[in-house]
Amino acid sequence: SANTTANIGQAGSNGGTYTVHILNRSSSSAFVQLGVGDSSATFANAQKLLENTLLAPDESISFSPIVAGASDYIIGRSTVASVNMVMMGHDE
Repeated sequence: SANTTANIGQAGSNGGTYTVHILNRSSSSAFVQLGVGDSSATFANAQKLLENTLLAPDESISFSPIVAGASDYIIGRSTVASVNMVMMGHDE
């Protein structure tokens, strides 16, 4: 959903290193946020990695490396609903 912070994924019990791919499938530009934190689906205690980064329609970006601690959440948010965020990588 637009303007809703959501978990993209969660690191394993020993943490890990990840890449997040973000794709704007909308016909509108989107502002995206990305972060790592120990609380589910919130930026309250998160380390922000991207803050209001503009993605044009049909544009994609990748953010890497994301080093997360034990059981940290990778979280994202977009101003447009048709934005996909996918996490890939490996647990330590």
